[in-house]
Amino acid sequence: MSCATGSMKYLLFLLNLLWAIMGMLVILFGGLGWGAMPQSYAIGIIVLGGVILIISFFGCFGTMRESTRVLWTYAILLILLIAVIVVFICVSTRDVFKRYAMEGVEAQWRKEVLQPGSMDKVQSVYFCCGLNSAEDYIRIARAPPASCCKESNCINPLNLYLVGCLPKVEEAFADEATTTLYHEYGLLFFACLLLLLTVLLAIHYHNRKRRFSY
Repeated sequence: MSCATGSMKYLLFLLNLLWAIMGMLVILFGGLGWGAMPQSYAIGIIVLGGVILIISFFGCFGTMRESTRVLWTYAILLILLIAVIVVFICVSTRDVFKRYAMEGVEAQWRKEVLQPGSMDKVQSVYFCCGLNSAEDYIRIARAPPASCCKESNCINPLNLYLVGCLPKVEEAFADEATTTLYHEYGLLFFACLLLLLTVLLAIHYHNRKRRFSY
C-alpha cells in the first residue's frame, strides 16, 4: 500500500468515526428538542441521525477491510443521503423553531386568559410581559403578574417588562435561518467529501485487485 493510499484510508476511517459521532449528536438534538419543534420535524431529525450512524458503519468496515464491494455500497448510500439532504434544503422552511415557539406563546396566552398563571414560565424565560406588550393584561382587566417583573418584584414599576413575549421570541430566533443553513450545507459538504474519498479508495482497491489477478 502506497503512503498516499494509506493516508487516505486512515483519513476516511477517522472521518467516518466523526460521521458516526455527528449522527449520534443529530439523534440527541432531535430527542432533546422534542418539545421545542414540531413532532414530525423531530422524528425526521432523529431518523436522519440514525441513517448517518448506520451508514458510517459501512464506511468504517469497508475502509479497514479494504473491501471494494462494501465501499461501493457505502458510496451508493452516501449518494442517496446527499440527495435527501439536497431535497431537505430545498423544501424545508428556515423558521421552523421560531414559528413553533411563537405558536406556543400564542397558545399559552389564550390559556392565560382563562387560567391565570399559564404565561408565567414563558415570561420568566424571555423576560417579557403579555402577548404583544404589558398592556395586554390591562385589556383583560388584570394586573401584570410577578413573572412580568424583574426578580418577580413588581413593587417598583421600573421592574416591569414592557415588551411582549411574541416580539421577544422573534428576537431570540432572529438568527435561526442563517444558523440552520450553515448546518445543512456543512452536513452536505461533509457527505460530499466522504463520497469523494470513498470513490477514490474504491477505485484504487478495484485496480489493485485487477493487477493482482493477472
